[in-house]
Amino acid sequence: MLSVDEFDGLKVGDEIEADGLFTPLTKEPLVLRVYGRGQNAIDFVVTYFGVTLGKWHASKDKGSVSWRF
Repeated sequence: MLSVDEFDGLKVGDEIEADGLFTPLTKEPLVLRVYGRGQNAIDFVVTYFGVTLGKWHASKDKGSVSWRF
């Protein structure tokens, strides 16, 4: 979902889009907004159709990005 290069380029306030939850029905993307940033971790607020779904956490380790929902 997120490459290491993309991860390194994100800063607080940036938004990225990902495939939505119901792609057969709508093309509406998930929107991930960076609200917290560390050297090897990023915290996102995730919205879908303008509704906040929650917070996601991405961390970088050994050349890959892992996610915690």
